[in-house]
Amino acid sequence: MIDRDEQVYDVIVVGLGPVGAAAAQLLAREGLAVLAVEPALLPYDKPRAIGMDHEALRLLQKLGITDALGPHMGPYRPSEYRSGRGELLRRIIPQPEPYPLSWPPYCTFVQPELERLLRDGFSKWQSLEVLLGWRMTALEQEEAGVSVVIQAPESGEERRIGGRYLIGCDGAWSPVREAMGLKLEDLEFDEPWLVVDVRVNEAAVLPDATIQYCDPARPCTFVHGPGDLRRWEIMLLPGEEPADMLKDERIWSLLSRWLTPDQGEIWRAAAYRFHALVGSAWRKGRVFVAGDAAHQTPPFMAQGLNQGLRDVGNLCWKLADVLSGRAGIRLLDTYDEERRPNARAVIELTKSFGRLICERDPAAAAERDRKLLEEMRAGRGEIVRQDLLPPLFAGLLMKDGAGRPSPAAGTIFPQPWIETPLGLRRMDDVLAYRYLLVISPDCHPSADDMDLAASLGVTIARLERGMAKGPVAEIAEQGDLIAQWMKACGASAVLVRPDHVVFGSSDKRGGERELLKELERQLGLDSKRGEIMAAVADEPLASGIG
Repeated sequence: MIDRDEQVYDVIVVGLGPVGAAAAQLLAREGLAVLAVEPALLPYDKPRAIGMDHEALRLLQKLGITDALGPHMGPYRPSEYRSGRGELLRRIIPQPEPYPLSWPPYCTFVQPELERLLRDGFSKWQSLEVLLGWRMTALEQEEAGVSVVIQAPESGEERRIGGRYLIGCDGAWSPVREAMGLKLEDLEFDEPWLVVDVRVNEAAVLPDATIQYCDPARPCTFVHGPGDLRRWEIMLLPGEEPADMLKDERIWSLLSRWLTPDQGEIWRAAAYRFHALVGSAWRKGRVFVAGDAAHQTPPFMAQGLNQGLRDVGNLCWKLADVLSGRAGIRLLDTYDEERRPNARAVIELTKSFGRLICERDPAAAAERDRKLLEEMRAGRGEIVRQDLLPPLFAGLLMKDGAGRPSPAAGTIFPQPWIETPLGLRRMDDVLAYRYLLVISPDCHPSADDMDLAASLGVTIARLERGMAKGPVAEIAEQGDLIAQWMKACGASAVLVRPDHVVFGSSDKRGGERELLKELERQLGLDSKRGEIMAAVADEPLASGIG
């Protein structure tokens, strides 16, 4: 039973890896009272994730750390799939400029530096309390909130903390997920691999690309990381013991086709078994899971961390809107509805690429090579990486009469560079918006539309320069990124959510009002608006956690 005399936070975040650290700050940025709990006093000092996409960078842009992260980032080279004989089987390339989100579509980075910057950012938020060196040992839930017991292992001190909601960002072995009683769906793709990170010197001569060596004798991956960081991921073969494979002499033997010990030093070596897993549900009552606690992704598209950041980017603004009364509690259901099938689709996509790489049967590998070489000769073997990732298909999206998302709904809205008196800046740094309604120059919302937009927290912005007046902002984009995007969608009005996902678009005259009314309806604000705050506190929830 939660003690009503104890301090009750709006949200408790358990786990402060990159996903949890981002979640805690996104929530604090919304003005929520947040407690973040993490057993480790210091972040892990070795690289793990190495690839970050432009959606993740746009989220980190909100937290103001991208400039400081810049020196620890590098370009993500095209990814080449090569046969055991060295033939080019497939090539995955980034989107060309102009970049749709203004950030490079994919980059490499040094994870310890990201974690350091995220932790340095905690002090910026007055409403965020961080407890390092504390472990959650118990979790229970009732209709009005959650209660956790946390313990400082060194002293044995225990504290009982209350919260209105809780997010478990506590990793693959998540105690929060276990306390929720949630199962993991096994998508049946796991293999033992060795990952080796090396700091190379100028004597090393290595490929200027990410290469997937589709060699049935021993599949492996080479990643050209930022600065002097290079990574090899190497499949372990039957009979190879992980402990033996971690010995320096064995590692250098495996790396001998690329470099010698005098050309670099081993920074990290770890044997692991990757998995393809998705949580059976990501919410139970007032408790959510995100990141590795919710899903585990094989490494072949570098999507693990990116998926986790998309999770908290989706969830945190929804919690803020519900807690503030800007939306009904039904909005929280859309987290699972949107993110779980999307993550599952990304994992299935990653599996399809991983199975190509991991094929060890020589006959099957030869047939794979034949098909992929044929695709290369036919001009179908070069793929744009970001074109592979699926949009959202369900949840808080505008749909047509048949229940299908409207054009572009569920995709990410562009972020162009904006012309300002102080020079070019990214759109999100110029437009202070929660929801954003972008309209073409010939759209003229009525006074009623303006009032409705204001009541929903929607900023209206017109694509024009120097002509916007009153409550309508202007987007003076460099080039015509948004204009061309809207033309391709056939849209004269586009409504964008706080997580930059397109809610819906319209090409109708007066379509902007239709978008606003549908958002109002889906947020549960079209009736009984004054009762929402009471409903937030009193809403009966799913069965408790004991």
